[in-house]
Amino acid sequence: MSDGSDGAGGVGSSGGGNAAGNDTGATSGVDGLGDAVSDAVSGLASAVSDALGLDANGFSDAMSGLAGALGLDAQDLQDIVGAAMIGALTGGLPGAVMGVVNGLVGGSLTEAARDTVSSQMPAAMQPLANLAIDAFASRVPGANTTVESALSSFATGAITGRAPSIGDLGAVARSLTDVQSLASGTISGLDLSSPQAAATSLEGALGTRFAGARDIAAGVADRFARDGVAYADGGHDTFGNAVESLAVDVARMFAGR
Repeated sequence: MSDGSDGAGGVGSSGGGNAAGNDTGATSGVDGLGDAVSDAVSGLASAVSDALGLDANGFSDAMSGLAGALGLDAQDLQDIVGAAMIGALTGGLPGAVMGVVNGLVGGSLTEAARDTVSSQMPAAMQPLANLAIDAFASRVPGANTTVESALSSFATGAITGRAPSIGDLGAVARSLTDVQSLASGTISGLDLSSPQAAATSLEGALGTRFAGARDIAAGVADRFARDGVAYADGGHDTFGNAVESLAVDVARMFAGR
């Protein structure tokens, strides 16, 4: 767990205060993680790891416990900075990359699903379908962050500890735009025979697509951890290749910290 604790201290230190709205007390709490707090956070590693794999049962407790250990409100960990912190706990810097990519991809899929529901589903089916989308997004740290908020966090150095170069930030913005534009094409073949069937098939489509994207991002993060560089292998479908490019650009942004 030493990597996880180090990751939380390194990546989360500058980001934690920003997640709490630049609150000085929260920043001090994250910056000053001592052995006792580190031990408390380490105890959450298993639950947080499960949460990153979309385990709904352990996620709520992990979020609350992590927030308590860091002296933050649990809601503060819902943004993209929180996603980086949660990822860093179990994977250090590569884990932080993974957390950010998960949040950005999860948010892209969530927005695509909402657009699909609004434009393609009968009105009677939409409330239950939207609840399914909410349930999915609530299990992905950072998925409810707006694109503007995420890019602002990157630009101010809230996650990496210093402002990235305009080239690195621009690369992330471009690759994220590609992921967003392609996400709508991933929500297809829904069962519209009943509201319940629509909600179930929608959540299944989201979960399947997110799981595939998470595996692709994990490949980039693993190579980043092993070699210290980020690169794309390709060979996925169009959406998968876009996710991989996003993961590479996020990792390169972190590498410049």
